[in-house]
Amino acid sequence: FTVNYSDIDQYRFWTASLQLFPWMESTVRYTDVRTQLYSPFPGFSGDQTLKDKGIDVKFRLMQESFYLPEVSVGFVDIGGTGLFSSEFINLSKAYGPLDFHLGFGTGYLGAGGNISNPLCQLRDSFCERPSGFSGLGGKVEFGEFFKGSSSLFGGIEYQTPFEGLSVKLEYEGNDYTQDRAGVLEQDSKWNWGAVYQYNDWDFSLSYQRGNT
Repeated sequence: FTVNYSDIDQYRFWTASLQLFPWMESTVRYTDVRTQLYSPFPGFSGDQTLKDKGIDVKFRLMQESFYLPEVSVGFVDIGGTGLFSSEFINLSKAYGPLDFHLGFGTGYLGAGGNISNPLCQLRDSFCERPSGFSGLGGKVEFGEFFKGSSSLFGGIEYQTPFEGLSVKLEYEGNDYTQDRAGVLEQDSKWNWGAVYQYNDWDFSLSYQRGNT
């Protein structure tokens, strides 16, 4: 069981993750969108910023072996209003102090559209992603899964010789032109960061989108 707080210019995230089984991870996320008011009506919103809840789940399909990577499939923001709604398939492989991952994502993770959605070749309904959400939100939108723009993403993590310190480099598939916090400038598709583990605590610092 882990809890996390993350703060960037546009967002605050509070998350709680639970792993009851080796093959399944689940996360509940509470988001504060710092650049948007709670409602379209300033008189109602006052100084209250927009809040959102969501649920993420990830399932391991194949365990990593000496030669083969771990394969997992995940669903992001399946139980909220779809601010970060995404689906992905990911490959992960460790080699000594290095950990590699390569993924295919749709929705928020695939908004950059650096590849065409291969599922669109199977059925036209995968070519476009439905917008909005049902009712007041909180429902699993099965009709959105793996539809619309898609992207490849990937990264590498290096466990440094300094105990507890690792560094990361990531290439992402989003482009942030239709972000709920507004159009976010993206000077680079590459993000980098560092994590320092001390007892049961992780402290992370990152530089995202080439400007944040």
